[in-house]
Amino acid sequence: MPSGNDWKSWIKKLGYVEKPRAERRIPSGFAALRRDTPAAKPATIRDVSSTGLHILTEERWPLGELIPLTVEVEGLAEDHSEPRIAVQARVARHTSDGIGLSFVLPAGLDPNLWDVLLRNAVVLTGPKEILHTLRVLRTILFLCRLCHGEAQEAILLLGGELDKQRTENAMEIALFAEELLAVEPDSDRMRAHPPLVASILKHGSWADDFTRHLWAGLLVTSCTPEGTDESNSAFVELLINLTHHQSLIFVGGCIRALKLMSGNEYPPPTRIVLAPEEMIRLTEMYDVSRIATDVAYLFNSGLIDKVFDFTSYVPMDNFDITPSRLGLELYHRCKGDCISPDLLLDTPEGAHHLPQPYVPSPNNEDLPPPLFPDI
Repeated sequence: MPSGNDWKSWIKKLGYVEKPRAERRIPSGFAALRRDTPAAKPATIRDVSSTGLHILTEERWPLGELIPLTVEVEGLAEDHSEPRIAVQARVARHTSDGIGLSFVLPAGLDPNLWDVLLRNAVVLTGPKEILHTLRVLRTILFLCRLCHGEAQEAILLLGGELDKQRTENAMEIALFAEELLAVEPDSDRMRAHPPLVASILKHGSWADDFTRHLWAGLLVTSCTPEGTDESNSAFVELLINLTHHQSLIFVGGCIRALKLMSGNEYPPPTRIVLAPEEMIRLTEMYDVSRIATDVAYLFNSGLIDKVFDFTSYVPMDNFDITPSRLGLELYHRCKGDCISPDLLLDTPEGAHHLPQPYVPSPNNEDLPPPLFPDI
């Protein structure tokens, strides 16, 4: 079984090995359906190889037509989107029982890497292992779509650059960003600066579940049709050191300020001032001194525009968390509108409505399999 370092050495050599004709494999419980047809029904996949697949269907799509497909696994958490991956395939032939299609891989995805991941997904039998492999595959497809031929730096993070938990965190950021980007106009045309994508995934992989959603938003707003915008690099530096509680205070202040503002006016007509009891509810932290330290950090980072007087020993009776212009800009860059406006206004229980991250069990039996099992 290859180690993380073996994988890094191996992937750098991808593309230099001659491969024989793609081996066809018979998957168990895989289905495909057209994404561009709302009434489409899943069709069973009869066999699959690294170059294409054969589906059982009475449909006869025109030869040569490019079909957007969703490949899914039956019986895996029907309300969970991650066991589904989006691929492009071209109609290659009609048969008596269905249609043969050839994969159209995104630029930058090495065919050998695709073959290994697809092979693992087909031959593995455990639901956790299949889910993990499909998460990896879906993440890599997304990164290749964003970065094209320069996606290798981001892909390498998943192949040994990060430990298992950070790898899962990085994939969560990418997959949440993919969901957010899907609702944007012309999302398929969006690209991102490859080093910036790798930086967001690498630094965001340290973050807790709440802050990872800010990293995902930052990845979304890094995307443009040209894929050359590097302006979010400065905001990466701001987000790197935000802790969980500082993120809650920062986002809570921005949401409140935006509810008071109309258009792009600044500052908000009323300053955002919370009593200690409100700050405790916001942060779920009962140590007011620690809350004060976090507010001071946000001020020193330029994300809020007023700090209290540390020279007095009088207990704090209020906290001014009015965001600065820079703070609001960071919030917008982090896709603030993907967070419910009611999330942090009254109770921290709203945080539980955010998508929950994948958290492997601490015992080795429940950990996801290695990225590339020796099969």
